[in-house]
Amino acid sequence: MENSVDVLIESLLAATLRLEQEVSAKDSEPEVWLSLLDERENLILQAQKQELVSESLSESQRKKMEQIFEINQRLVPLINNRKQGVQQQLNNLQRSKLAMNTYNEAGPNGYGAFFDRKK
Repeated sequence: MENSVDVLIESLLAATLRLEQEVSAKDSEPEVWLSLLDERENLILQAQKQELVSESLSESQRKKMEQIFEINQRLVPLINNRKQGVQQQLNNLQRSKLAMNTYNEAGPNGYGAFFDRKK
């Protein structure tokens, strides 16, 4: 059983490190994040099935779990910042779309200039 616990913790640490690399990359895709988060969730569920408790972990296993926790603490703000950036882009896009619809309904425009008839 000790060997399977080691493999489980190593796999969780590896998945967490890959997630950190993906989130830290500026051009990474959230779909990749989701697959890594799903993988980590499955590993965590396996650990819960084995009823891992901190008292039953060896010192090296405990250190790896602490490393995973520290990485998680760094990842949460990074993911939240990226999420806010995407939300801001969506808001800007909706505003632009609304402005375009408003002016397109207003009437003709010529050479990129708008003729505002809503006075």
